[in-house]
Amino acid sequence: MFQNMVASLIEHERIKTTDAKAKELRRIAERTISWATSVGNLIESNKKDAEDQARIVHAMRMARRVVKQKVALHKLFHEIGPRMAGRAGGFLRVLKIGNRHGDAAPMSLVELVDRAEAAAAETPPPAEEQATEKKGKKAAAPKAEAAEAAPAKKAAPKKKASPKAETAEAGGEKKAAPKKKAAKKSEE
Repeated sequence: MFQNMVASLIEHERIKTTDAKAKELRRIAERTISWATSVGNLIESNKKDAEDQARIVHAMRMARRVVKQKVALHKLFHEIGPRMAGRAGGFLRVLKIGNRHGDAAPMSLVELVDRAEAAAAETPPPAEEQATEKKGKKAAAPKAEAAEAAPAKKAAPKKKASPKAETAEAGGEKKAAPKKKAAKKSEE
């Protein structure tokens, strides 16, 4: 189970699990990621001698004990390892996110420490989204002007009203509050 969780963590860089599993997962995944970081700078270099190649193969075999999926192992050594090569340890963070709805088990979010920075650096916003945002701001401007005009209507002096009448207001108009007390008095 933990081998699959480590592979999922490497593939998605964030997983959600129970607190107990997260603590054990961190122990296993930290050790596996440290194998990738130990040769992270060697994998990126083009000139490798026999000794460097032997270190890379050994590290991959040691990590292969835990990570059985080839895709996850490749990502570990070619993306995550070089990205965290300068870090001495502490590759993961465990965030407690509350209890699960069904059985109230305490849940945690396990993610790579540099996940947010790596995602921001890799994906700049496309030009289409920027154009859409600009159009959205232009469309929002008339709505903002209409919203500014609406409070001006409310600024007019108000008659003294009961608290029930104030809670019944909607959209700047006053609605009459139900008069249950008057009905009760007439019944008596």
